[in-house]
Amino acid sequence: MRSLFESLFTTKDIVRAKYPNGWVGWLNDKMSDDDDGRLTRFTTMDGRYMYIIVERLIDYGFRPPELIDDTIHFHDFYLNVYEFRDYAKYDCSKYYSKAPEWLNIQPQPEKKLQEIVEL
Repeated sequence: MRSLFESLFTTKDIVRAKYPNGWVGWLNDKMSDDDDGRLTRFTTMDGRYMYIIVERLIDYGFRPPELIDDTIHFHDFYLNVYEFRDYAKYDCSKYYSKAPEWLNIQPQPEKKLQEIVEL
C-alpha cells in the first residue's frame, strides 16, 4: 500500500509519559504539527516515513493497534490516512477501525486528489 497525507494523533499526556524527554522532546523532534491543548497531531505525505515514526513510537512504549474480531483498535495513537493506493495481496477493506476513547474528532469525508482539485 502506498499512502498519502497520513496523520498520527495522540494526547499530550501519553507523550509526556512515553516519549523520550516528554513533551519537550516531542516538540524538539518537530513531532507536533498542530495541537488543541490536549491532542497533538503529526502529519506526513510519505507513508514510509510514517511507518518509521510508528515503529519508533512502539519502541518507546506506545501501545500498537490491535486486530480484534475484524476491527483494528487504536490505543496510544490513532492513524488517519487521507488517500492510499492499495497494492496488497490481501483484502484489507473487510476490517473496521475503532478510534481510541480519548480521540473525539469526526473524520473528514474521503476524497481523491482529483476531486479536491476540481473543487
